[in-house]
Amino acid sequence: MTYCLSLLCREGIVFISDSRTSAGVDNITVQPKMRVYAEKGDRVICLMTSGNLSVTQTVYALIEEDLSLAKTDPNHSHLMNQRTLFETARYVGSKIRAVDKMDREALEAAKFGFNINVLLGGQIAGQKHEIHYVYPQGNTLQASTTSPFLQIGEFKYGKPILDRGFTFDTTLRDAVTFGMLSMEATVKSNVSVGPPIDIVAYESDSLNVKYRSRLEEGDAYFREIQTKWNHGIVQLVETMPHMHFPGVQSQPGDSLL
Repeated sequence: MTYCLSLLCREGIVFISDSRTSAGVDNITVQPKMRVYAEKGDRVICLMTSGNLSVTQTVYALIEEDLSLAKTDPNHSHLMNQRTLFETARYVGSKIRAVDKMDREALEAAKFGFNINVLLGGQIAGQKHEIHYVYPQGNTLQASTTSPFLQIGEFKYGKPILDRGFTFDTTLRDAVTFGMLSMEATVKSNVSVGPPIDIVAYESDSLNVKYRSRLEEGDAYFREIQTKWNHGIVQLVETMPHMHFPGVQSQPGDSLL
């Protein structure tokens, strides 16, 4: 399984993904879920994927094939020459539909589902920064200032912290922290999600990939996030008002009152 998230804020975008593709007592496989394409000064595009690994790799192969063909044919349509990010997301959707036509029947005949979800985001020169969700059917959904984050994979564990605190006005620095807390909650609760963790923090209008990192297993920063988050929750619980039970009078020494 996997967990990928993208957070849209006024100052830019944060992309975070894990790298675990399978898990078990003796079977843990690592496969990066994030790819970044950039032409400095023109555009930055980040892709993150979840789902059937063979499907996602075939989609990427078609994308790379188009980029290669464009070297000899400047008019050939490819990932990096779409007019808008919406059209870029629709381009990726067209590649998903192409793989659907090629492989769905065979996959389903072998009892495998055709499953791929893509988060795409970044910025094209002269346009605003955006994030999009591309579904297995190839259609897309765009994040907004009122719904400023998108997730794929095992998102339920990491969603509450984002719902409670992250907004479009969150600073890019704090957006990284919110994203890491969301990832930590998922890693803590689901063994199928884990390091290495890839992170890109894109500054709006920079059109450059400046802040990028990979956190390996046992990374000191991630351990500190885990420790402070655990201790912080315990301390917060201790400051909460005590539950009142109707009909029970408080007495010295009561453990619950």
